[in-house]
Amino acid sequence: MEIGVLLHTRQIIRQEDAAKSFDQLWSDAARAEELGFDHIWLGDSVTVLDKARGDCLTTMAALAARTNKIRIGAVPMLPALRNTVLLAHALATLDVISKGRIILGVSVGPVRDYIQRQFAACGVPPQEKAGRLSESIEIMRRLWNETTITYDGRYFKLDDVGILPHPAQKSGIPIWIVADQNDNGFKRVGRLGDGWVTLAPTVERFAAAREKIDQYAQEQGRAKKCPVSAIYATFNIQTDRNRARDEGWKWMERFFEQPKEKLSYHFTIFATPEECVRLLKGYAEAGLTTIIARIASDDVTGQARLLLNEIKPRLD
Repeated sequence: MEIGVLLHTRQIIRQEDAAKSFDQLWSDAARAEELGFDHIWLGDSVTVLDKARGDCLTTMAALAARTNKIRIGAVPMLPALRNTVLLAHALATLDVISKGRIILGVSVGPVRDYIQRQFAACGVPPQEKAGRLSESIEIMRRLWNETTITYDGRYFKLDDVGILPHPAQKSGIPIWIVADQNDNGFKRVGRLGDGWVTLAPTVERFAAAREKIDQYAQEQGRAKKCPVSAIYATFNIQTDRNRARDEGWKWMERFFEQPKEKLSYHFTIFATPEECVRLLKGYAEAGLTTIIARIASDDVTGQARLLLNEIKPRLD
């Protein structure tokens, strides 16, 4: 079982003197690497001011220069917001800078008003975002592995185009695709994904979706080509269940600046260590390979040690 941790960047941007505040992020990344996390993750948003972050690609480059072995990812990243050739070039360069440590967790983006407005602001019709994501993945994979490509898609048309450098990872940068409830999403994972990311809140939903993805992958001649199954979950672990829930939700409301009722779409695990292990073992038996953890606590180090030292060894 691999465990990665989401690095929080929203609160950095909210500070008045953002030019100096990224030092905390570098410290958080160094601590995650020292503690033994397998990967660190950033979010991705551009014009959504109440969810503002620094640009994920620029920040990933800086993180690559400040860490040595931990893998670096963005989730959920929205490739369709960007020109696909420029994105492929930037990511390949990032992979070389990091010596092959980049991962992507890509998404179409939820059907929420602020996401629709973000796509419109970046010049991408929101109704095209799913098709553009699929074509972007196809183009990036080819640009990373071929000298030049010609591509005739619905949204992108390329004639004898190539980029350098190619990624340090010989097979290209791993692309994990976010999909939760939509069959089209599961088909996209099966057809194009190196991995799958989900917020599935029950083992039953997780297992059913994984079965569909495997079926679609087999239909595309890609059996066993999508081995990674990752849950994106928010954790607060305490010896007292009520304390875990109380502290976890208070942190969430403060961080997102929204009441609990509007945060129900998050998959939260606010529980005792024993409850956490019992739940995650069920997921592991259904095929879970990876956890992407948001820590809903001011005691990040303490929570991280619980995840890595008490939870993770009992899942292998």
